[in-house]
Amino acid sequence: MEIKDVFKNRLEGETLTTALGFIDYLIDKGITPKKEWDNGFRFILNEKSPCLVVLTKNAKNIDDWFICDVADYSNPEWDSLNDDLKKFILANIKICSVYEGDSCGCGSEPGISMNIFGKEYHNLCTSPIQLIFPQSDVLDKFKEYVEWWIINIANRCSA
Repeated sequence: MEIKDVFKNRLEGETLTTALGFIDYLIDKGITPKKEWDNGFRFILNEKSPCLVVLTKNAKNIDDWFICDVADYSNPEWDSLNDDLKKFILANIKICSVYEGDSCGCGSEPGISMNIFGKEYHNLCTSPIQLIFPQSDVLDKFKEYVEWWIINIANRCSA
């Protein structure tokens, strides 16, 4: 599968194992990867997407990966998301790095405004929720989110 080959060519060790495990999880749930860029894949189920999985460089300029969520949290279907998962989403909001003095590369420089769970946020990246170099505890929580997303967004809204 193309996504696995791309990741195998750039990552190694535990980072590769973790990334491939998450990719396998998404595929096992019926969420299909579609290449968006040389280093990024959008996962799709019923013409909806819970996330993008992207290769990048970490602070030490070593290949790593992250997950972007591109949901529209202002839609009413998100009201049923439990408070624990809402807190998780809010804890991973990504402010466009231009405001930290760096070039962001997110495509939204200098950032966008977005309503997330009824509150307006400003200067966000185009993909406003990002799990940067995720470890197993973060991935476990995101998997809870994906399970909810499949039932409440992908399957309910596809009719």
